Amino acid sequence: MDEFEELKKKISKDKNFSCAQYKDPYLKRRFAIRMRATTTKSYREYMKLLDTDPEEYPILLNVLTVNVTEFFRDTSVFEEVKRVLKLAIKAKQENHRNSMRIWSAGCSNGSEAYTIAMLSDNILGTETNSFKVSIYATDIDDGSLKRGRDGIYNPDLLKGVQKPYLQKYFNEVDGGYQVTNATKKMVTFKRNDLINERPLPMMDMIFCRNVVIYFSRELQEKLFMNFYRSLNKGGYFVMGKTETLVGEARDKFTPVNNKERIYQK
Repeated sequence: MDEFEELKKKISKDKNFSCAQYKDPYLKRRFAIRMRATTTKSYREYMKLLDTDPEEYPILLNVLTVNVTEFFRDTSVFEEVKRVLKLAIKAKQENHRNSMRIWSAGCSNGSEAYTIAMLSDNILGTETNSFKVSIYATDIDDGSLKRGRDGIYNPDLLKGVQKPYLQKYFNEVDGGYQVTNATKKMVTFKRNDLINERPLPMMDMIFCRNVVIYFSRELQEKLFMNFYRSLNKGGYFVMGKTETLVGEARDKFTPVNNKERIYQK
């Protein structure tokens, strides 16, 4: 077994963190970031560091799971999401249903989940008290979940937020912005390992954007079918613009907007 494979095995054994979920080129890039930072010259040397420096493992796991994200990331996607959300809410109301369940899988710092919350509230307007949108934001990284629960963000993550939204859904705090309590109440943050834990059930819409791109094809196929089974009939799946449906899921989902990667069960 070469040193790279040994390092992957060590991390899985020491921290119960499955490196098999990621593609090797991704792992090598992420390992290289920490090896440069710690001036270790080989995987063997870095493994010794993991055994001797208790502060290194938390940093490494953060580097492995970090996702670049911001509010209204990819504006054209969220313009289409707003249109689809309107249709989904209207369909619920016409069927005398007064609630909707949405899952932001691999939610990182929570900005996607709060973006969905703001759009939903904006669509409902005066009907917010008679229709409940519940958003479940999950991630494997505890630090990301804490940032989401705190709901405090640097201004650079809010550059895509229009002024009316900024004024309605945020309060200024110490050089940053905090999501209002009313918006926070729409989102529940919880730990969930997409690979090893059961998916959340009975969803009307699932967002998993720019997450599976780092996974092997076999794992992508499994996840897409998990999402398919998690959706209610007619539910929507939104994926990253650089990602593609593979495997059995390709024949299961109907494209709503191929360009923006929005599909329907």
